[in-house]
Amino acid sequence: MISDKELREAARRYEKALLRTLPEPEDCEAAFSPDFERKMKKLILRTDHPVRYWLPWLLGLLLALLAVGLAVIARLSAKQVYVKEPPPRTERPASTASAEPSSPPAESQGPEPAARAIVYRPTWLPEGCEWDREALYENEGMIVYRTPGGTEAVFCYDLTGADMGAEGREVAVGEGTGVLLLGENKEGLNELFWRDETAGVSFWLSAPFEEEDMIRVAESVKAEE
Repeated sequence: MISDKELREAARRYEKALLRTLPEPEDCEAAFSPDFERKMKKLILRTDHPVRYWLPWLLGLLLALLAVGLAVIARLSAKQVYVKEPPPRTERPASTASAEPSSPPAESQGPEPAARAIVYRPTWLPEGCEWDREALYENEGMIVYRTPGGTEAVFCYDLTGADMGAEGREVAVGEGTGVLLLGENKEGLNELFWRDETAGVSFWLSAPFEEEDMIRVAESVKAEE
């Protein structure tokens, strides 16, 4: 049986004999395909010069990110956001419960129709009520006040004197009469309807006020020319 040492020696002798049968390197001619040559050059470049190999890839990535960022900035700058600020309000002193309610600034009322000559407003409101908004037209108007509890008090007038057809309890309003409904509308607020027979104007008030304050607000209504 052959030993390991003898087997290694036999393998060396066979290797030498096999190499002697091969031609010399300068006598060998080999032609590689262009695709193989490109791959080998790329492999050598990536191995020997990793910075030069990866630099074009990094520059391309940075340019792509820059283009995306510029596109996002351009779209954001094209958008416009409009913020409508609420009209300024005038604080009422706590000690002036019977003072006249502050009127809104002229620019908050919007364009005024040329044919409208008279605007009616209450000159007294319970303490803490503030003007909120209004819509004034040629023959009618609506003014909304905000109460301390956050509920709206709505005052309306109609210069044509149209009959609002309200049915309820009759109450005295100044020298005339009105119709009072307590908590019968869908919001559970009190309503008061009355008419100025001399001026031919009808009025309506919807508010969370007590009966006495409802009548007092109605009696404070004045026309401002």
